[in-house]
Amino acid sequence: MPTHSNEAVSASLDLIRSVTTSDGILASPTKITNYRRVWARDSVICGMAGLVADDDTITQGLRDTLETLASAIGPDGQIPSNVAIQDGQPTDVSYGGLSGRVDAISWFVVGLGQYVLATGDVAFGARYAAEVQRGLQLLTAWEYNRRELVYVPLGGDWADEYVLHGYVLFDQLMRIWALRAAQWLGLGDAAERREAIERRVTATFRLDIGGSSGDGTYHPYAAEQIIEHDRVPPYWLPALSPGGYQTPFDGWSNALAVLLNLGTEASTRRTIDAGEAIRRDRIGSLVPAFWPPIEEGDPDWHLLQGNHRGTFHNHPGHYHNGGLWPVVNGWWGCALDAAGQTDDARSVLSAIHEANRHQEGDPESEESTTPPSSDWIFPEYRDAETATPGGTRPLAWSAAGAVLLDCHLAGLKLAFAVDPTSPDK
Repeated sequence: MPTHSNEAVSASLDLIRSVTTSDGILASPTKITNYRRVWARDSVICGMAGLVADDDTITQGLRDTLETLASAIGPDGQIPSNVAIQDGQPTDVSYGGLSGRVDAISWFVVGLGQYVLATGDVAFGARYAAEVQRGLQLLTAWEYNRRELVYVPLGGDWADEYVLHGYVLFDQLMRIWALRAAQWLGLGDAAERREAIERRVTATFRLDIGGSSGDGTYHPYAAEQIIEHDRVPPYWLPALSPGGYQTPFDGWSNALAVLLNLGTEASTRRTIDAGEAIRRDRIGSLVPAFWPPIEEGDPDWHLLQGNHRGTFHNHPGHYHNGGLWPVVNGWWGCALDAAGQTDDARSVLSAIHEANRHQEGDPESEESTTPPSSDWIFPEYRDAETATPGGTRPLAWSAAGAVLLDCHLAGLKLAFAVDPTSPDK
């Protein structure tokens, strides 16, 4: 068990505890209504940080989060993106904004699996067996053609105002993690189904270890176009649609692929090298959410400009479009540590703490609930060019990114392996 004597980690845990309620973990203490809700993604990530930190309050918050999400499941098995609670009852349930949130199901299943593994409360996991099975079946339905990849609408996951759509890598990886979690729980698809999905994902999104029409690549013509024009990147491609690949570096997805031990040892090394080259060249030594930024005049600029509900956040270097997110860097640091680059992982942890700390010159936020004198602001992201804080603050999952990486470095890790009793990579 870590001592948490480090001021930054203590402040991070304090923030997560402050948003932990009897109904679950909120995304932020800010007065913005949408963030004072229980979220499938934010709340589960914060709860898992509590699990590895062995924090009783946050661990209970994860349990309450899972109960709240399960109480508001949609008629077809949809896990809510977020739930507003009053007097212990859901008052407003959202399954997404301009598009549904495909990853919510996977976060619920992963959170449940991690909770049961950490606490040994098998009965709690069994209570939600039907919900897990319905959710996984819905993901199968969203394949549409039974070819192993879930089809994701524009903005259908955490990057809700970005441009990825179609067969989005992040959601495929989250599904793989969820299928492994279902196996831990004794539920879900048969192992051979998960293995087929893993093979398809690797063949489709990792063209430098395959990519020919006969190796299981989903869209052979699109793969051939990338290969023939010598545009195969040394990392996992972020998305494929019937019209071809999208090719920016996706920090979170590449971290998950490493943690899930997909690909080969050589491809993992190339992934790490590519991400580190990008990170070391950025202000604050943080890996961006996606890189390079989409600029005005680029082919995807029109998609980016249109994908919001009234306020455009994705200027180059901002928000999803190249912004530096503490939560993304928490996962990236865990991947570095898993790949044996512990010194680099420690460097990322220090950079996360600096990003979460109030810096001289940081503008005040009208939305912030952080006292002006506080040393810690936990911004949603920082601008890639100036390191100016952006988005909502304080945001609990920015704190969770620091906790997850701090614990990973201490040997206290989430489960990613098919067999959680075996050492993770």
